[in-house]
Amino acid sequence: MNLDRLTITLPCVDPELMPNRKNGKHWASTQSAKVRARQDGYMATQSALGRNKLLLSKTVPLKVTFVMPDNRHRDLDNMLAASKASLDGIAQALGIDDKCFRPITIDAATDTKKQGFVLVEIG
Repeated sequence: MNLDRLTITLPCVDPELMPNRKNGKHWASTQSAKVRARQDGYMATQSALGRNKLLLSKTVPLKVTFVMPDNRHRDLDNMLAASKASLDGIAQALGIDDKCFRPITIDAATDTKKQGFVLVEIG
């Protein structure tokens, strides 16, 4: 079956990947977190797709909603930057280059269950 929309749920962003936290650190200090995030993005996309195929065009609209476990203020552009590896994994699972993700809309919400996750809507 061909899909025109896909919703993917990812774990909450790893704080190690926040750009403001890794200033001055060697790139290898965050490499394991990046690999884990890329794998999470890939596997979550494969799971959401199942045996279906997503109909894609030159540009793929992407909406990323950070559903946080509490009401603390978080910088959304840092959250998006910390999600780069996860988005790379999603793009790899879809068989596209992540530069096709346009436009990218980011938003935030609070999780009533206090767990936190990232909701990615494609299409």
